[in-house]
Amino acid sequence: MTRILRAISLTLTLLILAQSGTACANQQGEPPIRIAISAWAGVEPAELASQLGYFDKQGVAVKLVHFSVYSDAIEALIDGKVDAGMQTLDDSIRCLAEGKDVRVVLLTDSSFGGDGLVALPEFKSMADLRGERIGVETGTVGQLSLLKILEISRMTTNDVTIVSIPTWEIQQALQNGQISAGITWEPYLTKTAEATGGNILITSREYPETIITTMTVDADVAADRADDVQKIVAAYFDAMNYIKENPQDAYMRMGQSEGISAEEFESLAAGIRYLDLTANAKLFGAQGDGHVYEQTQTIAKFLLDQKVISALPDLDQLLAPKFILKLIN
Repeated sequence: MTRILRAISLTLTLLILAQSGTACANQQGEPPIRIAISAWAGVEPAELASQLGYFDKQGVAVKLVHFSVYSDAIEALIDGKVDAGMQTLDDSIRCLAEGKDVRVVLLTDSSFGGDGLVALPEFKSMADLRGERIGVETGTVGQLSLLKILEISRMTTNDVTIVSIPTWEIQQALQNGQISAGITWEPYLTKTAEATGGNILITSREYPETIITTMTVDADVAADRADDVQKIVAAYFDAMNYIKENPQDAYMRMGQSEGISAEEFESLAAGIRYLDLTANAKLFGAQGDGHVYEQTQTIAKFLLDQKVISALPDLDQLLAPKFILKLIN
């Protein structure tokens, strides 16, 4: 039943999107670029850019399409129902490996405590979870988190039973006794620990620079509407500058998007490292030789070794630094 309701919800979202996109196309001359977005503090600058009218000021029509289930957002990009997605680098690698040609045009943040594993109160360590059921939204960054956590805990997938559960349902699954622990991210991570009285056993502080979030664009859109993509990238960094200059107002606005206070949002933001234009330029490198290339290879190799992907895709075509480089030159 849950799967049916989710499908109906997704269908209604896409119908509304199609209608609003047509209206924008009539007014702007070009249909809006549709960007899939889910709850995560690291991608909220895109929401802030929309609120503050930065996309309009840059002269580009954008439609943010919200998904409560992160995997649905990824599938929408793969299926061509949106033009871009705010998703993690490993998920973009997965898209490419599965045959969806995409381009990473900017990096939004790296997780530094914002992702992790929460367990019921009786489980005090990872060793206690041997033979237990762990919930995770498979086929997404949550799976990468779990694999990394098991690796650094000197465990493998053979030591636990993996149960596929959407991230936002982890708390309920713990409370229902379906699982003993679950992989999730903020704001769910802290809320789940509080609601269950459980323990956050390990977070992305233990595996930094593994979870990098991106704005990933359909390759044809990145090529055919390169000027519009460039304007979107510029508007995004306009919003990043606003956060630096007006942090409390920015936290209030971004918090409203997630239904929380400015203080709560600031707490979530402490679990990530925002990547501004300077950080993006450094990570991509002046000649496309920055650290993100090495990190992309490392993540892809890990996914291959863990049999999440069956072959290494052409990673050089995945990263598109030109949109960043044009802003700094």
